[in-house]
Amino acid sequence: MKRCLLFVACAGAAIAVAAPADAQLTAPVRNGDTTITVTGRSTNAQKVDGKKIEMSGWRMAETPHVAVFSQGDEKRLRATAHNLEKLHFLLSALLGRVDQPDNTIKISVTIIGDAAEFEHLRLTDSRWQYGPYPHEFAQTIYYDPRPEGPVLATTETGLNLILRPSTGRATSRNCGGDDDNPISGNFPVLRPSGESIARGSLQPDTAEYLSWFAVNEITVCQTAESRLYSGFAQNYLMTYFPAAYPRWFVQGFGELFSTIVAGDTSIDYGRRPEGFFKVMDRFGEYPIKHVFDGRYLTGEGRAWTPYHAWRMVHFLYFNDTWKPRLEQYLAAVAGGADPKRAASVFGKPADLQRAVMLFRGSKAPFDRVTFPADRIAEPTIRRLTRAEAGLIRGRLEMGARIDVPDSGPKRDAALARRTAWLERLRGNATRFPDLIENQLLLAEAECRAGNPAECLAAADRALAQSPADTNAMVWKGTALTQLAMRAPANERRQRLDEARGFIVKANRQDPDGILPLIAYYNSFEVAGDRATDVAVGGLYKVVQAAPAAPEPRLKLGEELVARDIDDEARSTLLPVAKGPFETPEQAAAAALLPKVSGR
Repeated sequence: MKRCLLFVACAGAAIAVAAPADAQLTAPVRNGDTTITVTGRSTNAQKVDGKKIEMSGWRMAETPHVAVFSQGDEKRLRATAHNLEKLHFLLSALLGRVDQPDNTIKISVTIIGDAAEFEHLRLTDSRWQYGPYPHEFAQTIYYDPRPEGPVLATTETGLNLILRPSTGRATSRNCGGDDDNPISGNFPVLRPSGESIARGSLQPDTAEYLSWFAVNEITVCQTAESRLYSGFAQNYLMTYFPAAYPRWFVQGFGELFSTIVAGDTSIDYGRRPEGFFKVMDRFGEYPIKHVFDGRYLTGEGRAWTPYHAWRMVHFLYFNDTWKPRLEQYLAAVAGGADPKRAASVFGKPADLQRAVMLFRGSKAPFDRVTFPADRIAEPTIRRLTRAEAGLIRGRLEMGARIDVPDSGPKRDAALARRTAWLERLRGNATRFPDLIENQLLLAEAECRAGNPAECLAAADRALAQSPADTNAMVWKGTALTQLAMRAPANERRQRLDEARGFIVKANRQDPDGILPLIAYYNSFEVAGDRATDVAVGGLYKVVQAAPAAPEPRLKLGEELVARDIDDEARSTLLPVAKGPFETPEQAAAAALLPKVSGR
């Protein structure tokens, strides 16, 4: 039986705003558009202006709704991008959005490597959180709902969840990382001395022999695909149906689609995750009352895992008795009601607890959606130049390096990482001055880090190579805006007008571009001036393009409050003020809500 996720559509319909995805390489690309470019250069040719183009090991797979970057196997990259496009179709079918106009920006997905490589990047989350889950569930996914579009990154390899450590040799952290395990091959085991231990015959020192193997270990492979699908589904929900949903629901929604099985003409969803019973045996039940009162967010007490989130949402969605109550609950919290009070629609927590516990041993139902084989567009794949590939890591790190805590013990370390990151970008721009990609990335980084002189220099170098580049114009205008505020008071107005001139020129060249709209509004905010209606209108377009991004939502909410447009202000602010994740904008949004609720 095909089900419809009306509990999401109904709850979020009043405040749903279409949203775009992340900046691809040098500029945001709208959903449905399959023309990602890098500064207008042709990358299919082997030479540009008589110069040979150096190619990289990176490839990009592009579909109408996603761009995936990877250094891995091309066949796997193609399958990953195709499956994400299928998942987008599945969610659209279940939520009634198939073939609807979509002016959002594509999500940018980067596949990195193994767990160690992922952790080495230190992609700290400031506007989305994974968990809190126990230490066994190490984070191998990064998500950032940026104003210029969402960014998602995960590993190429899966992660072994070590539920019970080995008393012998420990298993690799990466799924499939034990191909060199002696027990899996036909070669003899060698002692450190070089003496051979024949297979099938234990020598007297049995303990030494067993130390080569995992003994009494319990592991579950959490596949990289499951993290990718979960993150993608969460982004879809927050993009097309932004609301003040609790985190457990957003997490569970993602996990519900983390186990999809995509075929040529069908997609299964809702399947039980691999290792479910092992995880439940290890961590046990979680008190339902602490889900509704928010204690699970503290990480205290019993462990809350992605498997608990999957079971909670799976049970409520697939059970015809409890699903109507879930719909009522979501509608209430989406409208700003206290989640603990809204949970009263479920009745006594003990009754729901008992029902969920009984579900533990039942055969988990799942659904299948079918479609014509040609309904889902095949991805296009191309290799990236070395210049293009150089942008991937820098753009991915942009959010994590720019956001620095205002105070506290982590501030110094964050500033040090930012400084090292900027030095790397500066070095690349110096070594390869003719690559406009490096200059644009550096200009953006310097402006976002509050270094306007350095930003201006990089933007000018980019404009010297490409005078019509709109991104270079945006960053030059942004740099000049910041510099104008440092000028003598009697010069500021003229210098601000000059700065905005570059931003306006970029907007006229690219009326649909997101970056000029952001920069134009920010020029008023930086100057402490009241934004014009034109600037606020541009900000509204940004929120339409990236509704999951909390920063433009807060700014738009502030403008609506100032103009006494209370209903729209409230619906704009709620996903930030009472949304599922902690963000730097959350406190300010929460402080504004009473101003539009009582007048």
